[in-house]
Amino acid sequence: MSGVPPIGAPAGDAGPKQRGAFAERLLSPKTIIGLLIVALAVWFVLANNSHTRIHLWVVWVTARLWVVLAVTFLAGMLAGYLIRRRGREKQPRE
Repeated sequence: MSGVPPIGAPAGDAGPKQRGAFAERLLSPKTIIGLLIVALAVWFVLANNSHTRIHLWVVWVTARLWVVLAVTFLAGMLAGYLIRRRGREKQPRE
């Protein structure tokens, strides 16, 4: 019975080693810069809440500026994600 974990203990070796890797990844410069960019984008969107008129090729649309900025920001994030995925797929696999 020495190999049986006590009641309530996680099965396997999912201990401090995995939690340390998660914390290390969370505190990486890439994550911190990404969170800073998102925070600045949210602040910028909230600071610009007046109405604006947008020309969409054929029609004109009136919307709040923060909605336009948020949609543009999300579209940029989606484009970056898709481009990043595509670049990973082109790398030769070993």
